[in-house]
Amino acid sequence: LYDQKAEWGPCYYDAGQVLTSYATYDLPFGRGRKFGNTMNKAADAIVGGWQVNGILSLHTGFPLTISGPDASNTNSRGARANCLTPVQIFGKQNSPDQGYQYFGASAFGTPDPGTFGTCGVATVRGPGLHTLDLSISKFFPVTERQKLEFRSEFVNFTNTPILNAPNTGLGNTLGLLQSAQGARQIQFALKYHF
Repeated sequence: LYDQKAEWGPCYYDAGQVLTSYATYDLPFGRGRKFGNTMNKAADAIVGGWQVNGILSLHTGFPLTISGPDASNTNSRGARANCLTPVQIFGKQNSPDQGYQYFGASAFGTPDPGTFGTCGVATVRGPGLHTLDLSISKFFPVTERQKLEFRSEFVNFTNTPILNAPNTGLGNTLGLLQSAQGARQIQFALKYHF
C-alpha cells in the first residue's frame, strides 16, 4: 500500500473519453411557425408550439482494480491478484450464473504465499455509459406575462441498460456483472410562470 510505483494508475473515476451533447429544437408546427401558420387557436393549442430537448451522454468505462487475498500476511488493505495473461473483455456475454461475464477470469490468479499480487491499479475498464435523455414541452400563454408550461421528461429514453461494475474480487464470480441501474423513467410536470 505504501509502494508508490505499485499504486500508480488512473483514478477510480477516470473516464478516458467523455462526450455530452445537448440540443433544443422548436418543432415547426403552429402559429408563427413554418407549418400551420394560419392554424386556428384551438388546433394551435394542441399541435403548435412544442419544443424537444435532448441530452446525449457517452463515456468509456471506469478503471477497475482486481483484488485478491492478502498472501503477503502484512494486513495489506490493497491486496491484489496476480496478472497471468492479458485480459479478454467479453462485454455483454451471457453467463450461466445469470448476468454477463464481462471479462475473462482466467487472466488472474492467487499470489504465492509471502508475496504481493502482480496486478497494478486499474487493470480492467468497466462498461461505459450510453444514454439519451429527452423532454418535450409546451407553453400555454395565460396573460402577456404569465404562462403555463407542460413538460414530459424521459430519463434514459432509449431504455439502454446502464451496467454497474463487474465483480473484481478473485473467486467464482470474478468478472461477473449482475446488476444495472434503473430502466427508463417518465415524468410529467406542470409549471406556472408569473
